[in-house]
Amino acid sequence: MKANRIEHYRRIHPWENFFLDSALYSVGQALGIAYEEGFQPVAAVTGDLFAYLYSPEKYCDSGLTNSFFRPESVEEVYAMYGYACRYLSREEIRADFAAAMALIRASVDRGIPVLAWGCGGVRTKSGETYDPLPEGSLIGGYEEDELLYVNLYPGEDRLDETSAGGRPGVDQWEYTALYAKEALATTYGVFLVGDGMVPTPEREVCRRAVLSIPELLTRKPENGYTFGMQAFVQWAETLREDAHWAEPDAAQRNCWDKHCHAYCSLCTSIGVGDGKGVVGYLEKAAQLLPDMPEIAAILPLYRELRRLNQAIWDYQGGFMPPSDQMAQREYREAIAGILERMGEVCARIAAVFY
Repeated sequence: MKANRIEHYRRIHPWENFFLDSALYSVGQALGIAYEEGFQPVAAVTGDLFAYLYSPEKYCDSGLTNSFFRPESVEEVYAMYGYACRYLSREEIRADFAAAMALIRASVDRGIPVLAWGCGGVRTKSGETYDPLPEGSLIGGYEEDELLYVNLYPGEDRLDETSAGGRPGVDQWEYTALYAKEALATTYGVFLVGDGMVPTPEREVCRRAVLSIPELLTRKPENGYTFGMQAFVQWAETLREDAHWAEPDAAQRNCWDKHCHAYCSLCTSIGVGDGKGVVGYLEKAAQLLPDMPEIAAILPLYRELRRLNQAIWDYQGGFMPPSDQMAQREYREAIAGILERMGEVCARIAAVFY
């Protein structure tokens, strides 16, 4: 501890993606729990590992958990760790701010970061203010009831150079100071580690995660997003709409706004290069659950998804395609065709369960 801060903890990093899962994994490490796969097992529980979503107007690089608040998924992760979860909703915090702060201070004093799903009052160098910044973050310090020290995913390159109370935008412990009442006024909720309990067996965790796949792939459009096969179809259609790509400036801007944000999510869950992503998780699940034939049926389909995802990477020459190439319809058509095939594979995966 240093000045009411947890000094040694696993930071959230801008390049990781799936920031709620990363923050949840950091809480697990504070409890002495770690997985050789990193936060992949956590992402399986929250749904980020299996959910493919797309919107031409909203970003989805941070996965399902960036836009859909599911407090029960956090509770499931804490149960996997072997701890009860104390969830404080926005309304509960507003009703008794002093009591909420007392609980947060007590957790920090124990050396356990508090998970916040969204923090308000976050300011960037470009002048934006997020109320809240929707991704997961770690509350790891405080100054009485006035300031909270929060580890946020944007780094020094994006956050304002100064934060609440004239503190550095990002300090040496990678915390950003936020006024406590601002930070908690618009949060979706905060989650505190409760009493120890018998951990959910790994077999049961895997079983539940696998059984969640069909719902995640067949969700109806919601909040401006489509899912599963529909997501890939809409994504391909957006690439084929020349109006988005005709002008060089538009092609450069929309390269991220209408393509790479979704591809970022795919690469995090499906994997490229040496990382196995979802395939690695399912291979382990197959060993744990030999009595579950669905896993054996979907594994080759997920391997096909991974192969197609790698094909996009190879075609683009990496994560970001050249913007001048994206201005050419023939170039985009090749990517759109691969995306449609990925959508067809998603439909085949979902059909295994029905």
